[in-house]
Amino acid sequence: MPKIFTSQTFSPEERESRKDFIDKHTPYIFCDGIPQKGVPLFVRVRVGSEHAHIDDFNHYISTITLFDADHMLAKVELAACIVSADEHRGNAEVAFSIVPNKDVYHFNAQCYCTKHGLWQSEDVEVRVNEKN
Repeated sequence: MPKIFTSQTFSPEERESRKDFIDKHTPYIFCDGIPQKGVPLFVRVRVGSEHAHIDDFNHYISTITLFDADHMLAKVELAACIVSADEHRGNAEVAFSIVPNKDVYHFNAQCYCTKHGLWQSEDVEVRVNEKN
């Protein structure tokens, strides 16, 4: 089992001194719209909040996976240099469409950096409303 990195893997001092490095490897979860049972919901996962990850042939984000607690909901594989922008910086971001069928989801995401390993997001609890 590979080691999974989170911001909590690092001491407070390391988090401060390596905040750019940690940010550009951490997946962040966003939900678009108000979750309702039976209505498609876009759950976006973006790697990096303030800093884009490098995207070249030897160092890039190769997978992004969305989970509900320990249950994998979706996974995407990315090829090198498909999200590149200026100076080989990428904006690795995907949107997964799910149809909520329960009251609460505990989303978390993982991404894999080909140079720095597996990284995991903070947990995001999403409460689902009944369909109107």
